[in-house]
Amino acid sequence: MVYDLAISKVPLRCLYSYKSQEKLEPGERVIVDFHGRKTIGYVVKVSDKPASRELKEILQRLDRVSYLDQSDVEALESISERFFSPPGLLFDLAFPSFIDDYAETVVESLTPLVGFESLPLGEFIKKYGHDALKNQLDKGYIQLKKCFGRKTPRPRVSKWYVVVRNGLKALTRVHDEIEYDVISFLLTNGYATVEQLIESVGVSTKKIKQMQQEGLIELTQFLPVNTENLELAEAQLEPAPRGVTVLSGSTIGERLRSVIAFMKKITDENKSVLILVPFTSLTYMVAGFIRKFLNVTVQVYHARMSRSQRAKVWLDSVGDKTQVVVGTRVAAFLPMRNLGLIVAEESDDDAYYQFEDPVYDALELAETRARLRDIPFVICSSEPRLIDFHRREHLKWLRIPKENLNSDVSIVDVRQSGSILSEDLVESVRKTISEERASVILVRRKGFAPYVVCFACNHVLMCPNCDVALSFHKSQNVFKCHQCGYVRKAQSECPNCGAKALYPKGVGTERVERLLKYHLPGARIVRLESEELEPFEVQEQFLKLQTNEIDVLIGSRIVLQGFGTDRVGLICILDYDGLLSQPDYNTRLRMFQTMRKIRSNFTSARILIQTFQPQDGFLRDVFTVNSEDFYLEELKKRKEVNYPPFCDLVQVILESDLPQTGWELVNYCVRSLEGETVLGPVEHPIFKMAGKYRYHFLIKTKDLRKTLSKFNDVLMKIGKMGWRVFVNPPRLW
Repeated sequence: MVYDLAISKVPLRCLYSYKSQEKLEPGERVIVDFHGRKTIGYVVKVSDKPASRELKEILQRLDRVSYLDQSDVEALESISERFFSPPGLLFDLAFPSFIDDYAETVVESLTPLVGFESLPLGEFIKKYGHDALKNQLDKGYIQLKKCFGRKTPRPRVSKWYVVVRNGLKALTRVHDEIEYDVISFLLTNGYATVEQLIESVGVSTKKIKQMQQEGLIELTQFLPVNTENLELAEAQLEPAPRGVTVLSGSTIGERLRSVIAFMKKITDENKSVLILVPFTSLTYMVAGFIRKFLNVTVQVYHARMSRSQRAKVWLDSVGDKTQVVVGTRVAAFLPMRNLGLIVAEESDDDAYYQFEDPVYDALELAETRARLRDIPFVICSSEPRLIDFHRREHLKWLRIPKENLNSDVSIVDVRQSGSILSEDLVESVRKTISEERASVILVRRKGFAPYVVCFACNHVLMCPNCDVALSFHKSQNVFKCHQCGYVRKAQSECPNCGAKALYPKGVGTERVERLLKYHLPGARIVRLESEELEPFEVQEQFLKLQTNEIDVLIGSRIVLQGFGTDRVGLICILDYDGLLSQPDYNTRLRMFQTMRKIRSNFTSARILIQTFQPQDGFLRDVFTVNSEDFYLEELKKRKEVNYPPFCDLVQVILESDLPQTGWELVNYCVRSLEGETVLGPVEHPIFKMAGKYRYHFLIKTKDLRKTLSKFNDVLMKIGKMGWRVFVNPPRLW
């Protein structure tokens, strides 16, 4: 038979046909000869091509079984076609190469003549030798097979937290004074690390293990989001038993609590639940939250985990273990054999879309997997995605009502202000601290300042590889490019005129932190940067915010991703104008969703917005306009100019070593796309990036498959190097 295969680690957007004498399963891994080298291929489907002498034979079946469900194989093929992504790279995300570190190659008998049924490869070679192995393989007496589960990953956990089991009831079960002291300490502080317990209470590790065995305490990776009022929502919502359900309104915690009974129903049927979140730090917070309600194994899965940690979750997933996995977009590829429900939280966030190869939208993959498996898919957010609102008549729609959403909003005109922080902002933060409540400061840019300028000659320090200004990171004393990663040590001397007059300009999180510490010397101020902290450290900071250990939390959008808390009394948005002025057709929608998320997460907080445009109509109405009215108006505008969701929008970028060559190629490509609605080509807003010169154009299409096929035909003529394709990107890349 002839099979179409996706080739591992090959960035080509097509399948390759090979023939085999054996019947193969979809998703099964095989070894093939690809351009003279042996490599792994994934069986996608039976090919419609006839067998011929020119087709190469499949050399070896690697696992002899498929660890991917046929519906998941179909989903990966569909996503590959829709997003013009290399299928081999998508399958690699579902079957990471490091999984083979935990497999054992076994020699299996195909005839009773060899005298054994199964032997580990090493034992066979030791007993019979390499020549016997080759000879019996050639004669078809034996076969090789990779078996998982014989080697168990033993991942190291970065930090263990100790929490009390059964709350105050644990005090009635203690056996001695030291156990009483440990329980009392944990009830007072909420949690502690093992090291903190040993240092503060004087307990031994042996005693901690004993208390764990007695069920008094528990060691966990996940901190509870709240130590109080963790009860099921009174009104449990019932998503559709299959298909898509949109759940909007309120906070992450309330949305999850409202469907806990539905999750329990799924796990009681010995099926697993996959919960997707946009940020790594959220995986631990959501996992800790779920563990309070479901008596089932809860694990996290994200790209920042070690290989052994990810391997353990993967191996548990392909088995029959009932579990809840909380993960980022890469978790959408987990081959969970008994998957019964997929939930996507904060579905309006851009982080679900991957802009690097392979390009994909994790939400579309999750929805496709759910549809093909005929299981429910619940999409959750404060405000729904525009595409979900557009197709609302075909979906089940649930909304959590929220009272007291009339936020106290102050708009501060900073046109005449001589400081980054207005007097109103500083005084508002000071007042909030005096009320023993916390402030959250939202800053668009990281680092100390987004650009550096010379006061003598007005020269702006630029990245040598990109058309982007270098930002200044004072904590590391470096100039950094956030596009290509270029870093160099900070200096005061201007490279243009030689004067020692370089000065950082603009607003960054580090600068805001420094200024607030100057104005509020006694305040407990914390700057939150996900790149500088481990995910579990981020959850620690959010818990400290809830437990009155932080007065001011500063950061970019990550500060809005925690669970809402009434302890936050003030939200400050510093760079509103920068957020709204981004050249992107989704900017207005993104700002609306961000503002409404702030209002939903922090219902009792005052909101202060600094702006150079205090009369801006959008700013005036964003907190008061009815959500449905906003979406209807947005859809009306998009229909008039034919933008998504009324068409598919394809952004095509060409990266070239030579600007003139690139311009000629991109123009030829556009001229060749006859019959398509094309905007451009033009220079990309960031014309030079990582040493490449970039041009781009947009295609609006009603027939995506036909358009991508036509574009692929053009690439076959002019070459595929340097082209990037993004289908319906949440922002123009």
